[in-house]
Amino acid sequence: MTSEVSPQPDTSDLSAVQSNNAAVMGRFMEGLSRAPRPPEKIDPTDVRVVRDIVFSTPPGDQGPTELRMDLYLPPSAPTPAPVIVWLAGGGWRMQRRGYGPRLTRLFAERGYAMADIEYRSSEVSVWPAQLHDVLAALRHLHDIADTHGLDPASIGLWGSSAGAHLALLAAFAADTDGSPAAPGVRAVVAGYPPTDLLHLNADALPGGVLGVDPSDPAWGLLGASPADRAGTAAEASPARQAHPRVPPVLLLHGDADLLIGPAQSHRLHDALIAARAESHLLLVHGADHGFLNTGDWELNPMTATVRSSHSPDAERSVLLTSALIERFFDRHLRTDPWHA
Repeated sequence: MTSEVSPQPDTSDLSAVQSNNAAVMGRFMEGLSRAPRPPEKIDPTDVRVVRDIVFSTPPGDQGPTELRMDLYLPPSAPTPAPVIVWLAGGGWRMQRRGYGPRLTRLFAERGYAMADIEYRSSEVSVWPAQLHDVLAALRHLHDIADTHGLDPASIGLWGSSAGAHLALLAAFAADTDGSPAAPGVRAVVAGYPPTDLLHLNADALPGGVLGVDPSDPAWGLLGASPADRAGTAAEASPARQAHPRVPPVLLLHGDADLLIGPAQSHRLHDALIAARAESHLLLVHGADHGFLNTGDWELNPMTATVRSSHSPDAERSVLLTSALIERFFDRHLRTDPWHA
């Protein structure tokens, strides 16, 4: 599929495209605001939360910026605990801690240390500042591992949208000697990620959002349109950075996503298979963008079609549940076998 050249959508009527973009974003935000959330436990949780841990103070035009993380530490679990780092989305502009799944329930109550981290907004610093911030957070987790009972050799990354994009690039990044820039990262779960910034418009679904002006998040990230910063856009595209040594990847993408077309996840899945890396793509039926930021996917599990590097020519159906994501992390961050 993704080896073919995608037709470019018509962007000649700029005002019509901008009007459609605004309408799609309006419906998306309204849907998020109305989405249900699962009830929390009535009894106080045993999860211990350590907030506002400063992990980096990068310089900025208006002075240094303190970047922080929150840690959700599991109750009465054997130490050291495996770590899952959550990276929120928000178009690289508006991410914040607390925006995403309930990390107490998913999965600190089940023995994982969960880290909710910040990264600089593209309105403050353009690419690659955001990747540097994620790598700084991962280095800091190594530094504080003994203090908080963390296993720095057993780290998973989990992100949505722009956060998933950064999770993938952090996991794929290598130092000049070829060693991983983020040692200890053993698995990545990426929800509806942009994976090839040069093909975002080509991969948009009919009626989907198109990047045509500086309001486009990818323009904000790069400081110009992807076409005008083609080299930088390629460096910031996970599908163009795949290699055989990347950790296993689980991709989740709605087949009705009007913000990031599902072909973006297909591109990365195909690139990982070509690199002989492990990849699993769940195409979630009827799901639009942002479903990990609501409780609806937990309350009403959705059917997904699975494509896997383990059997590239076969497809099967599963229900997307939190248990499925947990089993993927269990398989790669723990010693227990994973049974799909």
